[in-house]
Amino acid sequence: MSENSPFALPHLAEIFQLLCRGRHICIEDGNIYFALQEDPKSYAELFKNLGFQLEVHSREFYYFHGGKSLSVLSEKMSLFMFILMEHLEGQGESVEESILTKNFVIDELPHFNSERYQNYMKEGGVETSNDLVGVLTNLEKFGFVERKGDSFRFKAPVYRFFDICGSIAQDNTQTLLQSSGEKEQLQ
Repeated sequence: MSENSPFALPHLAEIFQLLCRGRHICIEDGNIYFALQEDPKSYAELFKNLGFQLEVHSREFYYFHGGKSLSVLSEKMSLFMFILMEHLEGQGESVEESILTKNFVIDELPHFNSERYQNYMKEGGVETSNDLVGVLTNLEKFGFVERKGDSFRFKAPVYRFFDICGSIAQDNTQTLLQSSGEKEQLQ
């Protein structure tokens, strides 16, 4: 293959396969990350011609931008994160700092510690501790966590969940403001 070919990008096949599977590629992924970092425009242009949108997050990781609807798997991972974030905030901890610096022990997770969380998990299709481990396995598969035995830590792509939370909060604030504006008009 010619060096001038758009297909001559380093690690192209591996990068494409990982991104298509929903993987988030960060610095801890080594050579494939550095290949993307060295020439993101070429990868983005090639992927765009194939119908994919390569995103570069401000926290320096790469992923394919998906559609607006969440898959069942994405919903389970989001539910996992939302419960963990709420729990940490309820403990008075800095959510972002805790998530990015702590090692979490699976048996100590809060997801089944209260009836409220249990109900959320059940509604999300996560009813047992084995189901919870399955969610963690998927978080690892997509590049959000690194597991070691019965514990895990989050990697930089977890910022996608912070972005989602911020977006939801902004949408809720706008909805509340619109509702209060409509009520004022009715009065």
